[in-house]
Amino acid sequence: MSTIPTTEIGIFDTSEEYRKDVGLCLRPSFDIVSKADGAQKPAYAGTQIESPATGYIFLNWDTMAHHKAFIASTSYGPLREVLKPALGGSSKMYHVIFNDHPIAFQQPVTEVLIITLKDPSYRAEVFDILTKISYLTEKMLVFGSTLEDENMIILVGGWPSVEAHWEMVAKPEPKAAIERLFALANKDHLFHVALSPFSGN
Repeated sequence: MSTIPTTEIGIFDTSEEYRKDVGLCLRPSFDIVSKADGAQKPAYAGTQIESPATGYIFLNWDTMAHHKAFIASTSYGPLREVLKPALGGSSKMYHVIFNDHPIAFQQPVTEVLIITLKDPSYRAEVFDILTKISYLTEKMLVFGSTLEDENMIILVGGWPSVEAHWEMVAKPEPKAAIERLFALANKDHLFHVALSPFSGN
């Protein structure tokens, strides 16, 4: 199988324009990014199911170096301009190399969980818990430390619905694993998003 990409994750406050039509708002930006060397198609974007005031963009790059080269290129200024109508306030960007290819983006609902280790010494046990959950879901759920902060871990999981996620984690074995996980790491963000693919022109 091909090399696991570096996934750029953007989480941001959405504008009213974005909430009205994600595709119309973002298409110009994906038209620019899709031409960048190392940018993989499609990109995915959507609004949070729990609160549409939060938006998400997921974009796979061949490597972190490809994204850095794009940021340094002459195309990055125009990209920032065409993104402005989508943004309603603050935004955060992360990069993760997941433990396997992130197929969760293609599902009806994508879970986004961000945790931070309470102590770096807990890393091995946290990764062991997440690896078992990933295996149980047949890699529908993948995870990795952010390249910005190795103590911050982002997990994405694909589900048929939000309800399906909550039903699964209520079962005894996953419930026990998740309780242990949150004893070792702080839960910073746990929400769901319905993503749409964008390939650009």
